[in-house]
Amino acid sequence: MTHKPKLKVLVVDDSAFMRQLISNAINASEDMQVIGLARNGKEAVTKTRELRPDVITLDVDMPVLSGLEALAQIMRETPTPVVMVSSLTVEGARETLEALEMGAVDVISKPQRRADIDQLAAAIAPRLRSAATAHLSAGGVVAVKPKTVSKTPPSSFELVVVGCSTGGPAALQRIIPELPEDFPAPIVVAQHIPVGFTGPMAHRLDQCSKIKVVEAVHGAELEPSTVYIAPAGSHTVVRKHESRMIIEILLPEAALGLYRPSVNALFLSAEAFAPHVLAVVLTGMGQDGLEGVKALHAKGAHIVAESEESAVIYGMPRVIVESKLAHRVLNLEQIVEFLSTSVKK
Repeated sequence: MTHKPKLKVLVVDDSAFMRQLISNAINASEDMQVIGLARNGKEAVTKTRELRPDVITLDVDMPVLSGLEALAQIMRETPTPVVMVSSLTVEGARETLEALEMGAVDVISKPQRRADIDQLAAAIAPRLRSAATAHLSAGGVVAVKPKTVSKTPPSSFELVVVGCSTGGPAALQRIIPELPEDFPAPIVVAQHIPVGFTGPMAHRLDQCSKIKVVEAVHGAELEPSTVYIAPAGSHTVVRKHESRMIIEILLPEAALGLYRPSVNALFLSAEAFAPHVLAVVLTGMGQDGLEGVKALHAKGAHIVAESEESAVIYGMPRVIVESKLAHRVLNLEQIVEFLSTSVKK
């Protein structure tokens, strides 16, 4: 019987406690092993070059060479899937989002309390397995050749809903800033990301976009030319209220799937507005969104899945395509073009 090689992980953190904690969680999994430890960004770059790990956990705030500086050098010299390990501070969130845009594929929060240590230990192995399958190129950005979307008459969509997981922040960064200022429909995004990051992500996107980007709040009325980022830790759904569309933020305890926010929860709620709904499934592991897409498809909504050529993790889009639910399979540049030319008032 042939044994599959273990996933090789390089752990980078200036805290000896965190290096030990992360290493113990990784080595407890039979299919992965820690092959090296680094205390700063300079050591991380050197050991990545020497050890050629399958995936790296990388602290953000480190001496000698910061996590961001190390990430830039690693992606330039030896592109390797990187999972950021970040503290839940405003500065930590800002730097982590920048790292995700630079090519890091995922983020895990550093434990703040004893209870968080168990959560980290449970979460890190599956996240590293997923990250190790990431589709990278030099510079950390998936390389795709520009293509032209076949022209279709603009369609009347009241609502655009977007679901994404691993690789999503970078994908959103490539889509949302390119949308026109007069985009005629509201966009609601469910992105799997730890608590504390969605507010800074919305602010960062708003700063570089022509349309407005906000973190969704309970009771807000949906408006055209605005992107609503579902807050992490809870579920976000859309509801009809008389002639208006409003946001509802549900309690985290709501049994709507493993992820909070749940793509399925958002998409299933959008069924009330079908067929005038455009659903977009971007990069991510697993199949969150599949049940929602099935319901939307049955009601005549239009479904777009990101193509394998641009998806960092071709998991969530793959199940949509293989289930024959996607009306279009497009790379990120094509998605921008399709949204910009095919959505009308």
